[in-house]
Amino acid sequence: MTQFLIDNILLLAIILVCVVTLSAPYIASKRYGPEVDSSSATDIINHKNAQIVDLRDPKDFKKECIARSINIPADRIHHEFAERLDKTRPVLLVDEDGRRARMASPLLRGVGFKEVYILQGGLRAWRRASMPFSR
Repeated sequence: MTQFLIDNILLLAIILVCVVTLSAPYIASKRYGPEVDSSSATDIINHKNAQIVDLRDPKDFKKECIARSINIPADRIHHEFAERLDKTRPVLLVDEDGRRARMASPLLRGVGFKEVYILQGGLRAWRRASMPFSR
């Protein structure tokens, strides 16, 4: 057995890399919650009455935002979610590229929000998909 491992160390390393690479999206979805593309986000907004939370700075939010979204900057979400969000409705987290949303999602899921979604690619992907903005 030991000789087999020594003879096939490169093969075993490749298998290990493949397993880690293939399991990374599953682990991320369990930690952060599901990421949805622009068309799926639109379905969640329209059919599930999702709350859209824009995590960017207020000045960026004022320039352009998704219609019916509310602005709660990522650094203040832990103070404001209780008074501004309804735990019974789904939440769609958006920011410029998705990084802030991945940080805020575990917080909301940890305090009892059942459906927390992240806009995959953030507002950059929303723009690329030619989805509408409210100004």
